[in-house]
Amino acid sequence: MALSALGIGAIIGTGIFVLTGIAAHDKAGPALILSFIVSGMACIFAALCYAEFASMAPVAGSAYTYAYATLGELMAWIMGWDLVLEYTVSSAAVAHGWSHYFQDFIGILGFKVRSTLPSRLRL
Repeated sequence: MALSALGIGAIIGTGIFVLTGIAAHDKAGPALILSFIVSGMACIFAALCYAEFASMAPVAGSAYTYAYATLGELMAWIMGWDLVLEYTVSSAAVAHGWSHYFQDFIGILGFKVRSTLPSRLRL
């Protein structure tokens, strides 16, 4: 349950709060709605695939359980670590976006956070 909540939070945090404005401004423009429709269709097909796997597996679970039931223990172990890495990277992206929002907010209040990174490493 906690892993599912982490995944949903990372998807919502990155997709809605951080990347949507950047994608609309810099990349897609008015075609952003079409990209949401395409990604929604991909999510529907992924959900249908999970429903098919769920009917084959004797217990409820995630990608790890489905990989274990269909591909074996080694592939399920690899899939589990892939999920951990995926959630780590997506959580880092969300944290990066929220830190920029926080810095902008405290900048409005008159505070400024000094960066300790060298200028060549700053984003």
